Amino acid sequence: MEVAVRTESFKKVVSCASRATSSKSIQPILNNILLSSENGSLVVSATDLDLAIECKLPAETVKTGQITLPAKKLDEIVNKVTGLDIKLTIDKNQLTKITSDRSKFQINGVLPEDFPQVIKKSGKEKELEMKQADLLQALSLTSFACSKYDVSSVLSGINFEVRQNEFEVGGTDGSRLARYVGKLKGAKGQKEQAVIPWRAASELERLMSCFTEGNENITISFLPGQVIFQNNDFTLSTRLIDSKFPSYTELIPKGQENKAVFSRISLFSALERVAILANERTNVVKLSFSKKSSTCQITAHSPDYGNAQDEVDVEYEGSDLEIAFNYRFLSEVLRSLDTEKVVIELESPLSPLLLKLTEEAGFDYTYLIMPVQLR
Repeated sequence: MEVAVRTESFKKVVSCASRATSSKSIQPILNNILLSSENGSLVVSATDLDLAIECKLPAETVKTGQITLPAKKLDEIVNKVTGLDIKLTIDKNQLTKITSDRSKFQINGVLPEDFPQVIKKSGKEKELEMKQADLLQALSLTSFACSKYDVSSVLSGINFEVRQNEFEVGGTDGSRLARYVGKLKGAKGQKEQAVIPWRAASELERLMSCFTEGNENITISFLPGQVIFQNNDFTLSTRLIDSKFPSYTELIPKGQENKAVFSRISLFSALERVAILANERTNVVKLSFSKKSSTCQITAHSPDYGNAQDEVDVEYEGSDLEIAFNYRFLSEVLRSLDTEKVVIELESPLSPLLLKLTEEAGFDYTYLIMPVQLR
């Protein structure tokens, strides 16, 4: 194999694909990246058998071929070279020569015979095409809410549903819940449901953020126990979590009496300031509302360091109310949104805090936080 590629493009695809490699696998070849040259392109692939990523980039191909190389070392080399282009040449002994500007490297490669097939499609999959920007937005507003600690739990996954002319993405860790419902064209009554592992959802979000240019749409293929996402530059395949996701929509309260409208940036900034002195074990802050006041008081207490208090302007309708919760749960969603204002609905100190959008956004979004009982 002999190919030449742009350094920046190669750097990006190696970085993205290498995140699917396995450092703890009993199969050493899964620590490697597979390079496959085709006419006019180079395909970079990796898998740990649960997650697979394949990226494609333009290449000047002198001789086609395949080789697997250690992912970590290849990534380090590509990130250090300074040349505009990188040339890769593999000899008959699988010795790979990497040349860029005045830098030269030689890595021992491994033949790809034992490398598993990265992406397997039969052509009979149920396929759906949607706008990539919509899926990226949905994941960015929900993935942070799922459980990161118990990977064996269904709550460590993202619920993805397609029904009629809309799609839904939801995540929950039992203490909070994020639900995004967007419009969908061309589903033609198709109904699908999949629980996508958080790691795969996170890598998909990263890939879509990296490969936006020329990728208006993304294709989703549903297979038994597996789902594949594909655009012009990458393909991601993941095993699904084989468990039924809880019916979280039933947990969302309706018609809560107390409503507060905030500037998103002002609330986020005040929350971050007060959180400096929040209890490092519980991360609890308290919001205090008064029907006679146009401001909301935010307070925190640390038994080791002291107290903090701040105020933020609010348009509040309701009775006097105090509610406490983990500030990180609210901070994460405020950071991810890009709306000017948010509305928070409340019922009582022990009822869920519900965050919604105030303006027309083209999608329906609900975020729920369970409160903490103050002693």
